[in-house]
Amino acid sequence: MAKQGMVSLNNIWKDRSIPKPLKFKLLKTLVWPRMLYGCETWTMRKADESKIEATEMWFFRRLLRVIWKDRRTNGNVLAEIGTEMTLLSLVKERRLKYIGHAERNTKTDLMKTIFEGKTEAKRGRGRPSLSYVDQVSKATGLKLQSISQKSQDRLIWRGIVKSSCAAANINPDDAARCKVG
Repeated sequence: MAKQGMVSLNNIWKDRSIPKPLKFKLLKTLVWPRMLYGCETWTMRKADESKIEATEMWFFRRLLRVIWKDRRTNGNVLAEIGTEMTLLSLVKERRLKYIGHAERNTKTDLMKTIFEGKTEAKRGRGRPSLSYVDQVSKATGLKLQSISQKSQDRLIWRGIVKSSCAAANINPDDAARCKVG
């Protein structure tokens, strides 16, 4: 869906009279919201993370009209735009912020029930799939009960989000500047 949006804006990306910084801002405002829609609830595997990074590089290469025959490295493309890869870090940061929001919501317990609930069913064969709660626990380094307790205080939770972003080599200030929507 996001790639379709990128392709539909080909006239903008091919126009040489539009400066690159403006094209980059247009990319972040017109294409990234499609890409990030509902990312707060995604449970991601390593393969999904690499697909997000590849898609981000595809966006940048399309923006600069770089074809695969040019054999340019990702670092070279990023240096020309003057940015770093931030899409995956935005997904991770938004997920943590959403958990805090869902836990503090007093109007309904539905989000809490979904977040903390378990379904009664027999587990299938093989390794258990990584759950949303497991990914949040791994990112914050906290257990489910302490996530629920600490997310009740917004200032404490913001500190946890910042420290988790710092631990994952994500600069929250960069992510805040790249925010969409």
